[in-house]
Amino acid sequence: MANAIALHTGDSISRHEPAGLRFTPEQEEMIREHYSTGASKSEFEVLMAVAKARRLNPLLRQVHFVKRWDNQKEKNIWAVQVSIDGLRAIAERTGTYDGQDEPEFEHDKNGRITVARVRVYKRGVSRPFVGVARWSEYVQTKRDGNPTKFWADMPYTMLAKCAEALAIRKAFPEDSGGLYVPEEMMQAENDRPPRINPHMDDDGFQHNETGAFEELSARLGSIESALPSAKSYDDALMLRELLGSKAKQSQLTKEIQAAGERNELSAEQRKELGKTWQRINRQVEKIEKAYPPPNLLESFRDEPDTDAPQPGDMEHCPT
Repeated sequence: MANAIALHTGDSISRHEPAGLRFTPEQEEMIREHYSTGASKSEFEVLMAVAKARRLNPLLRQVHFVKRWDNQKEKNIWAVQVSIDGLRAIAERTGTYDGQDEPEFEHDKNGRITVARVRVYKRGVSRPFVGVARWSEYVQTKRDGNPTKFWADMPYTMLAKCAEALAIRKAFPEDSGGLYVPEEMMQAENDRPPRINPHMDDDGFQHNETGAFEELSARLGSIESALPSAKSYDDALMLRELLGSKAKQSQLTKEIQAAGERNELSAEQRKELGKTWQRINRQVEKIEKAYPPPNLLESFRDEPDTDAPQPGDMEHCPT
């Protein structure tokens, strides 16, 4: 199996040349099973074509495949999103990336973050490329207008990623143009106040203009988009709280159940939401295994007292 995971990149290819990645059939099957469950063969081929051309490896979480509701097509579609680590890898591969400054932030008079700014440097260019992300343009909100949990708990991290992605695309448009990190796209899923159409079809399914299905799909999609950024036990806890489990419902799963009971979801829509939840749940379970709870007993162990007299030291003590 170890041999099956080796990437075929070609020894004769320079690290700065835009050659695509090649995967073994075993790798592609692994990616399809674990990172794009539910995608059709043609959808998966498109996703992989983008990943290969951009030299972004799904197995390294440089890029990931997400399913989002498209209002124009009125259906869920698969899309490619790059992680911030993937964008950094693209910048590094150009050979002209010259680092970046730490994020700078601005606040309003009440101390709330309003702007994040990141400067990216490119060899041979005298001025930095500045990415400016404004809170009002990127924050993901709930229906009541308050930030979602990720944006409320990690406002600086989330907005800084948006600013950094902007700066990298400015500095390297040919290499990173059209690639967006999940944090930039979350605002597209902001909840809108529902406008209910009281008419119901023959099956008792109540249609509304905003669409309970679209709203609930978008919220599941925001959780799925956050999966690649989960790199700690706390992140795993947050994802589980948002998603819920088979033993304990979350606010989202309660709302899905309630929408079904109010006949706001068709049978097909309920099935689709269930499949999406199952897919995300499998990924969250993997994250939970990768980042288990810390050993609390270890934190209570006494560290050895390096200042205490050691055996043999007493013979040198004055009498």
